[in-house]
Amino acid sequence: MICPLCSQAADRLLSESLRSGPGKVHFCPGCDLAFLDPASLPDPESYYATRYRQEHGPVIGKVSDAAEVFAAHVGYQQARLDLLSPHLTTAAELLEIGCSCGQFLHHAIGRAGRVAGIDYNPDHTAFARDRLGCDIFAGPPEKAPFAPASFDIVCAFQTLEHAPDPVAFIGTMARFLKPGGLLVLEVPNLYDPLRSVYDCEAYRSFYFHEAHLFYFSGRSLAATAARAGFAGTLHYVQDYNLTNHLHWVHRNAPQPNCHLGLGEARLPLSPACPPEAEAALDAWAQEAGRSYKTVLADLGLTDNVTFLGRRRAEA
Repeated sequence: MICPLCSQAADRLLSESLRSGPGKVHFCPGCDLAFLDPASLPDPESYYATRYRQEHGPVIGKVSDAAEVFAAHVGYQQARLDLLSPHLTTAAELLEIGCSCGQFLHHAIGRAGRVAGIDYNPDHTAFARDRLGCDIFAGPPEKAPFAPASFDIVCAFQTLEHAPDPVAFIGTMARFLKPGGLLVLEVPNLYDPLRSVYDCEAYRSFYFHEAHLFYFSGRSLAATAARAGFAGTLHYVQDYNLTNHLHWVHRNAPQPNCHLGLGEARLPLSPACPPEAEAALDAWAQEAGRSYKTVLADLGLTDNVTFLGRRRAEA
């Protein structure tokens, strides 16, 4: 197999199974990039317009509507807002590609002067337009009616890994950027701690799935951005909490819903636990959980990695 980023041999397999069944995950040690067999790639426009959210939602095994997807994720955007806060001003114009139901854009309204979005799913974009009242296009980014060079910030959260050609996808994002504009790319980290640190075979099978065509480390994400003409900085952010990781390690299964993992870390205390003990233990778990995320970020072993950059001539 040839690496799509560096065109060198990628002759190592990380996995021969995906979340939903058989499938090969190839690895290029030169780029530190993993990717699915190109023969298995779906057509993005048809797949993401309907099928993707039927198979992948906030509750595993349940098809969720747009309102449920929005409610599941809108409360967990603070890390993104913290990262972008120096750039979010009332003069800034922001475009999110792969905006889903508008869960991040909801928070960007009022922080940026103009907010817009693009997503393949027509039900999700209709929900976001109605809920947020901003300009959101349903369809492929290259067909979006936004003028070239019209946004100060163009971001894609958990989207680049779905693109059949990541370098070309970044090129499409760049078309909307003003000179000196900021490109933001957040992707799952190949070195997610449940895959790279813990002995959790169930998660290693869960991590790879057919919708994620590419698996980036910080190094391969920066290299992909460089191929598209961008230079910048990497930021490691841990979304899921300490008790989520302990649940995976001890139960070999995900938690029942995303709120348990994305909220503050909490111990599974008995209903009979005395109130003063519950308060003290909750406070300890939350402090330990925040410290845990900081350690993972310092090690570069978080579940997400984000690239912030500008065109090389402007960086």
